Amino acid sequence: MTGRDQWDRHDVRRHRRRRRAGRRRLLGLLAALVVVAVASVVAWTVGRDPASPTATVPPPTPLTFPEGLRREDMARLLEEKTNLSGQQYLELTKPGPDGARLSGRSNATSLEGFLFPATYGIGSETTVEFLVDQQVRAYEANVAKVDMAYARSRNLTPFDVLIIASMVEREVAAPAERATVAGVIYNRLRNRMRLDIDATVQYAVGKWRPLTAADLGSDSPYNTRRFAGLPPGPISNPGLASLQAAARPRASRFLYYVARKDGTDRHYFAATLEQFEALKAKARANKAATSPSP
Repeated sequence: MTGRDQWDRHDVRRHRRRRRAGRRRLLGLLAALVVVAVASVVAWTVGRDPASPTATVPPPTPLTFPEGLRREDMARLLEEKTNLSGQQYLELTKPGPDGARLSGRSNATSLEGFLFPATYGIGSETTVEFLVDQQVRAYEANVAKVDMAYARSRNLTPFDVLIIASMVEREVAAPAERATVAGVIYNRLRNRMRLDIDATVQYAVGKWRPLTAADLGSDSPYNTRRFAGLPPGPISNPGLASLQAAARPRASRFLYYVARKDGTDRHYFAATLEQFEALKAKARANKAATSPSP
């Protein structure tokens, strides 16, 4: 064996070691590049994913449904304030099995009255179906706070209470009068008198406006100027305060009330027809006194 042969063997071993080291460095570099690439993709995904807590998405837009609206009013407000479909809202709240279940009745019933008035957040992912579900859930949560014992003692169901609350919501502007107006309704029902509530006639004709003689002659079962007893269903979507007043009205002998028309949004209350007629004349005088001169 010569010296050159020995040198060649060492050179071959050194070359092999260098190649192995080179491969290890290359693999390490590739692994580092993969880690960087994956981290970049994760960071981009987190920044774009609306479900991520660090995502940059617009905050929900608050949409407020005031007390006393019909579902048609709510659908119109939805169209005006959001990109959601008012027509789809009406479709999802029309008479059906959900309303029948909530009302405790066997026939198809709309969700009128069960669409709780409150402020809801409308986000980019909100659907009409989700909004309706939230309103119904809010109704169920709030009505659970209402003590129905007194109403049950008067043979009224929770749905009857909801109907009364919907009328109170439309008839009353001054909060202190809610329970008194509810008491008038209870008294008239007990005496088998017509309720004579204009708001039910307005609901029958589909407009919250002054009534005409033709309106008052409507044969709708919601026309309490013609038919005794409660209307077939709620005429608006009431809030918690009206539900509580309808479930526990203020005891009184009052059978009548009339708007004072003095700028206070309050009513006069009467126990007899004679008192009622006198108070109606007083209300007319108030209106004349507060009307601007021609």
